[in-house]
Amino acid sequence: MDRENLSICNVNPRQVAGPDLLHHLVASSTDITAIKYVVGDKRTSYSYQYIHDASDRLARLIGALYAGLNQDTDIIVPILMPQCPHLYVSLLAILKFGGAFCPLNLDAPADRLKFILKDVSAKIVLVTQQFANKIPSDCAVQIVIVDDDNPEVEVTCHQGPIATPNSLAYVMYTSGSTGTPKGVGISHKAATQALLAHDKHIPEFTKFLQFAAPTFDVFVFETFFPLFRGAILIVAKREEMLDDLPAIMRLMDVDACELTPTVAGSLLKTRQSVPNLKLLLTIGEMLKEPVIREFGGSDDGKSILWAMYGPTEATIHW
Repeated sequence: MDRENLSICNVNPRQVAGPDLLHHLVASSTDITAIKYVVGDKRTSYSYQYIHDASDRLARLIGALYAGLNQDTDIIVPILMPQCPHLYVSLLAILKFGGAFCPLNLDAPADRLKFILKDVSAKIVLVTQQFANKIPSDCAVQIVIVDDDNPEVEVTCHQGPIATPNSLAYVMYTSGSTGTPKGVGISHKAATQALLAHDKHIPEFTKFLQFAAPTFDVFVFETFFPLFRGAILIVAKREEMLDDLPAIMRLMDVDACELTPTVAGSLLKTRQSVPNLKLLLTIGEMLKEPVIREFGGSDDGKSILWAMYGPTEATIHW
């Protein structure tokens, strides 16, 4: 599309009112449940107060580790951990510290990990104990195991970089299938504007499934949009979701999720498999006719289907 047509389509571009730092989107500290985590038959709940307090502590630790280092440029902190409460606390901690997070693929070969760690000039990497040994031993980074008991650090001792709307919020790396992996950096302003713009259109929900892997940029929307609305983020082990996604969604009373059309068609299959689902956002691929027929509007029921763009590809102007 040429510049003239783009101008016609977006004749009056405007900035949506609201927070302009990604972590400021997260609802304020209360005892309301923010995350419900299910592993097998065990379910654990974490409040907004908990994730704020835990991320504040971790942000202070990150600040202490960066004390005295050059902070003239954006600080990018890689993360290597599965979908679990520690992941979301770590994201918030990095942002509160003033850095940008960079998720790493759990299955990435050592060469790719080494390349990304060097490419972002990483000084530390946040991991869970399960994946600490994945970081190549010849990488000059400090490994911070977030599910250890980290020592408390005085917050007044170490001032991190001051994040601005134009600072990086996150970096996602391409697959590298056509050559060297490339990092795509998104600013706080770009990310927050994308999420705030969605708030006007997307129907209300109470429990949102966080399905996407952290290295898929849809993960950013799936994480921060529900937390912005003060909803509950439903988190499960990836293996269990892939094994029987409808069972997880029924168990946790999920009423909203975001999936690729392929996943929706192959794992959900029918509305009857997820009777509580009121909102199905699709992403990443062209919609497929079977998915439209099953989850779109018909004489048998109204549509619950929405087609979406990812926050990285849809924020190029900001």
